Amino acid sequence: MALSSREKTIIITSHLVSLYSEMVEEGKIPQNQSVIDFLMKNIPSEHKKDLSMDLIDDVFAFISSRPMELS
Repeated sequence: MALSSREKTIIITSHLVSLYSEMVEEGKIPQNQSVIDFLMKNIPSEHKKDLSMDLIDDVFAFISSRPMELS
């Protein structure tokens, strides 16, 4: 089963949020750049149509409610 465009956007958004967090910790992102700015600059243009504040909020809520476990 192929992923829908919205599902792909969710995956990309999740990855970009993680990348943003890592880059902030490493000091590679200016202090005044928000995660929203980072997302808008880095999400592929074909997925911008599926990106919304509700989707971003849902991704944040999901990520923050689950502890990260490395295998």
